[in-house]
Amino acid sequence: MKDLGQLLLELVLIPSPTGREQELSKHLFETLDPLEHYDCQQLGLGLCYFGPQEAAKPTLAFFGHLDTVMDQQTDLPCIKEGRVYGCGASDMKAGLAVMVSLMQKINTQLCQYNLIFVFYDREEGPYLENGLEPILQEMGSLFDKIDLAFVLEPTDNQIEMGCLGGLHAEVGFSGKSAHSARPWQGENALHKAWGLLKKLSETERKEVEFGGLKFYEVLSATQGRTNNSRNSIPATFELNLNYRFAPGKSLEQAKEEFLAWVGPEVSVRFVDEAPSAPVLVGNRILDQFVTRYQLSVLPKQAWTDIARLALAGIPAVNFGPGSGAMAHQKDEWASLQELERNYQTFSSFLLG
Repeated sequence: MKDLGQLLLELVLIPSPTGREQELSKHLFETLDPLEHYDCQQLGLGLCYFGPQEAAKPTLAFFGHLDTVMDQQTDLPCIKEGRVYGCGASDMKAGLAVMVSLMQKINTQLCQYNLIFVFYDREEGPYLENGLEPILQEMGSLFDKIDLAFVLEPTDNQIEMGCLGGLHAEVGFSGKSAHSARPWQGENALHKAWGLLKKLSETERKEVEFGGLKFYEVLSATQGRTNNSRNSIPATFELNLNYRFAPGKSLEQAKEEFLAWVGPEVSVRFVDEAPSAPVLVGNRILDQFVTRYQLSVLPKQAWTDIARLALAGIPAVNFGPGSGAMAHQKDEWASLQELERNYQTFSSFLLG
C-alpha cells in the first residue's frame, strides 16, 4: 500500500482539468474497487462509496472534487524537500489522497461512525454544471442520514466555516465602430468603461460578521472582451465582474445590490450564480472534533460546495490538508507534513 506522498503524486500525475476528469475517475474506481467493505454507486464520473450503515452509529461523509484548474506548472510533478509539486496538489488532490487512504486503512467494523466517501467532477466550473448536484439528487435518502460532512478543500488543516456566495456578470458597454485612424467617426465602447473601472478600483472590501466570523465582500473585474480587429474602434465592450458576498445574503439580494452598484447605463447579464453557505453552529460532532484537536476555526473567504450541501440539508465544513495560498497557483505544492497530519487527525477521530 502506497504512503500518502506517493499516493498524492500518483493522483497529480493524472491530469484532470475541469471537463477532462475521465482518466482520474477510472483510476480511483480501479484503485478502490477491491475494497470489499464498501459499496459503490457510479453516477457519470462521480463515485459514491458507502460502508456498512448501522442505525446506532452517527454518519460522517467526506467529499472531494476530481478536477483542477488548467495546468500552469513549470516542472513535471515530483516530490522534493517535503512537498509534492504538481497541478492540483493542494486544490484538492491532497484531500483526495487522504480520502483514499482512509478508505484503504480504516476498519469499518472498528470505526465509531458510518462512512460515506464522495468523489465528483466539475467543481471548478460553472455552478449549474457541477457534478455533485446529480449525486445529491440520486443519493438523497442515504445522504439524509449524514450528521456531518467534511469537504477536503485546502484549508491548511484549519476548520473553515461557511462560505462566500458568488455572482459572475457580463457588463456591457455600447459605442460605434470606426477606423482607429479616425476615432472621431465612432464611439469607443472600451473608453466608456473607464468610469466604472475607476469606481471599482476605489471600492474597498466590506467586512461582514456572520455567526461570529468575519467575511469580506469584494467586487472584482476579472475579464474584458471586445469584438473588433486591433485597428478598429470597438463598438462593444464586455466586462466580467465577479461579486463575492457573505453568508446571510440571498442570491436575489446580491443581484439587487449589484445592479444598483453598476447603475442603469450598462447592460447586465448574470452568467453564473452560486449561493453562500451559513456558518455551522451547534453540531455536536464538529464541536468534539474541534475541541479534541484544538483546531483553529476561520471563515471560508471563497466559495465551496458546502453551500450546495447546505441547500440539501447536509451540515458541512471545510477541512483539508492542502494550502489555501497554493490553490490555482503556478508551481502548486502540498506539504507532506500537513498531508500526514490531516490523515492522522481523521484516522484517530474515526477510531475513537
